[in-house]
Amino acid sequence: MKSLAAAALVAGVALSGAGGADAAVIKTNWNERIDYANRPGFVRLYVRKIQVTRAGWKAWVGLTNNSSMTVGISARLERPFPATPFTYWAGPGLWWSSYQKGGSWWPGSGTILTHAIRGDVTPRYPATLRPQKSWFGTFSGAASKLPRGRLLRVGFGILDYPQRGVFDPNGRPLRREILLSTTHQLKLPRTLS
Repeated sequence: MKSLAAAALVAGVALSGAGGADAAVIKTNWNERIDYANRPGFVRLYVRKIQVTRAGWKAWVGLTNNSSMTVGISARLERPFPATPFTYWAGPGLWWSSYQKGGSWWPGSGTILTHAIRGDVTPRYPATLRPQKSWFGTFSGAASKLPRGRLLRVGFGILDYPQRGVFDPNGRPLRREILLSTTHQLKLPRTLS
């Protein structure tokens, strides 16, 4: 189903004269809900459109905290497997996955690795998002290192919030982290490859 949606997005790319003759504007209108575990509420991710040229990309994005608690938003290099040196940028940008054979004790198995291109954020990205508040802006970056033929998703960073009923030895609520990226994906238009 996801590959069908991605194929539809690629087929639906419209060349936009406003962005230049070599610009492709993908009208995504993605609206995704991610529920908080062990707490009422959810975060909503928005991606209105993505513009891609041979030189760069730009995504019009937003997020809303639909809960009664303040949540944190951060970005950093993430090391998903502590025993390996592999890291990726868990922050605003474009993310994609690859499959690496091996890396597990199970014969014939493999590991899914996340890769990312860091995006510039405008206006400034918030460090926290208060209850029922939103942030809207753009992520943008160079297109030279974007992989051709891969399914790309928009990464937002790391959201954290206090867990209910789980405390550290000092009585402070432990915080839960969620890696935020869209489940919708797209491929770069062939005309720009």
